[in-house]
Formats: sequence, C-alpha cells, structure tokens
Amino acid sequence: MRYIKFLTLAAVISFGLFTLESYAKYYPLTASQKHFTAIIVQLKTFRSVQWESPVSMWVQIPSSQKSRAAELANTIKDRARDALKQPFCVHIYVKKGQTLARSCVY
Repeated sequence: MRYIKFLTLAAVISFGLFTLESYAKYYPLTASQKHFTAIIVQLKTFRSVQWESPVSMWVQIPSSQKSRAAELANTIKDRARDALKQPFCVHIYVKKGQTLARSCVY
C-alpha cells in the first residue's frame, strides 16, 4: 500500500513538473519580450498575450475578430521581427488550444 501511494505521488509530481504550462511559468522573458508584450497588451484588439515557451507567443482575440486572425498574426510577426530579433511563432486564438492563425519568424 505504501509503495502504491509513493508511485502515485511520484507520478503527480512528475506530471506537474514536465507539462508545457508549468515550464512556461518559469521561463524568464527577455527585456525585449517584456517590452513588446506590454505594447501588444495595450492594444484594444487583443485580450491577452502570453509566452508559452521561449519561441511561442499566444495572443487571444475576441470572437468578433476571427475573420482577421491571419492578418493580425502577420502584423504582429512583422512588427516583432525587428523588435525581438529572435525566431518565434505568433499563435492567434479565441479559445485556448484552438489556433486560428499562426505566423513564424525563422
């Protein structure tokens, strides 16, 4: 019984440590990422901006802007290319996990 409890606890801890979302919480943003994120957050077109990994920026838009998702992704990519000077992808979504558009800089 003690062995089963230990394995269960070890599995829960391992799962929590190695999921993508738990990794993103500990990723320190660079100064340029913080600055660019602050600019994007101030725009009324976007609901939230979050870095899921060092190269993956997720931007939530209202459902009324769904038709402009590809345009918005390309606009953010073009503006961020010079500001960030790093490879990254912009994901536009309305609901978490449902990417409407993606645009990447390599």
